[in-house]
Amino acid sequence: MLPLNPGVHDLLHEVTHEMLHVDGKIFQSVWKLLAAPGFLTRAQFEGRRARWISPIRLYLIFSLAYFAMTSLAPARGMRGTFDSATDQDTTEELRNLGFKSEQELQEAMQHARHTWAPRVMFVLVPLFAWLVQSAYRRTGRNYPQHLYFALHVHAAWFAAGAFAAAAALVPWPFFSQAIAALALGYAGIYVVLASRTAYSATTMQAIRRALVVVGVYWLAVIVATLAIVLPVVLRRTIHGV
Repeated sequence: MLPLNPGVHDLLHEVTHEMLHVDGKIFQSVWKLLAAPGFLTRAQFEGRRARWISPIRLYLIFSLAYFAMTSLAPARGMRGTFDSATDQDTTEELRNLGFKSEQELQEAMQHARHTWAPRVMFVLVPLFAWLVQSAYRRTGRNYPQHLYFALHVHAAWFAAGAFAAAAALVPWPFFSQAIAALALGYAGIYVVLASRTAYSATTMQAIRRALVVVGVYWLAVIVATLAIVLPVVLRRTIHGV
């Protein structure tokens, strides 16, 4: 605590203490999130929250990191492709859709994804929490507690995705592909281990329920992605702009 009439030394000591305290709390929380799946959720369940930053803050930190990295990394995933036999046919198809080139189509799709995907994913987190609640309805946990779990899982997924996107910046195709595969494996294993710790589930229970929850959830993610990208094409087709 600062004295009533603090000097410069007292002020600097207080500022340094507060900065190191906050940073230490963040680092400890991030380490537990990534290295001990389910630990932070269990701490939330048991009311041990003072030492850790909130689930929503972890989600925001890593979602921002993920979408920032994917905006810099080479475009992957959904792409507009054409199976026409000639370049002239491809050009004609693009013009019918309202685009001058395939690059313009890709840029429009990427812009839509980078603009709307963070908002859509944030909206989908409560759906994931509801799916988890349905899978673990006999645990006696209420919906906000399942939401803590959903936020922690998404934060870890975004962290893995950000790491994979950063690896894609390295001009070694095999390296980036290997990191992407590791990130995908980590994401799958993470939700199983987190379920075991948070809900005291057996390994087989966690695997079975994770397969159902994640399977249904990623169908929703695919539908949401299509809902983001398709209007880009349809709008130009309808309006011719």
